[in-house]
Amino acid sequence: TPLGRSLAVLLLGAALFGAGCSDMLARQPLEKQRFVLAPGRPDPVSGSRAGVLRIAVVRASTPFQNRGFVHRTGDESFKSDFYNEFAAPPGILLRDVLVEWLRDGTHFETVVQGSEAPSDWLLEVDLEALYADLRDAAAPHVAIGITARLLDARARGAAIAFQKHYAVSEPTAD
Repeated sequence: TPLGRSLAVLLLGAALFGAGCSDMLARQPLEKQRFVLAPGRPDPVSGSRAGVLRIAVVRASTPFQNRGFVHRTGDESFKSDFYNEFAAPPGILLRDVLVEWLRDGTHFETVVQGSEAPSDWLLEVDLEALYADLRDAAAPHVAIGITARLLDARARGAAIAFQKHYAVSEPTAD
C-alpha cells in the first residue's frame, strides 16, 4: 500500500540519518579557549617621577571590541573565531596590561585607572587593529595597531604632549 511504502521509506530514512549522526553525537564537543594578554615586564626606571598618570578607557575599533579572536580573510573581510577568545574584551585587557606595565617600571609617581583623583597626565589609547591575518595561507601573521596620546592634564584643555601610532605584525605558525 502507498501508506506502508511511505512509512517504510520514512523509517529507512530515519535509520540512515540516525546512523550518520551517531558518529557526530559520539564526538566530544569543541571547548572554548580563553586567553589573556601577558607581555614581558619593563625594566625599572630610575630618576625623577613625572606626577600622577591616569589611564583612560581603551577605545577599540568596532571589529576588535568583542572577545572572539578576529581573523582577516580578505582585504575587506574579517570573521570572528567562536572557539578562541579573550577572557574579556580586548580594550579592557589592554588597559589592565598598560596599568600593570606602567606601574612596574614607570616614569610616573602613581598610575591609576577609573579614578576621579586629580592627575597630571592622561593616557588615551585607541586599539585600531588586533587580528590574525590569514590572507596568505602560506605566511599567516598576527597584527596589532594602537594610537597612544599623552595629555598634559595640568594644562588648560588637556593639551596633547605626545602622540604616536604603533603597529606591529609577527609571523605565526597557525
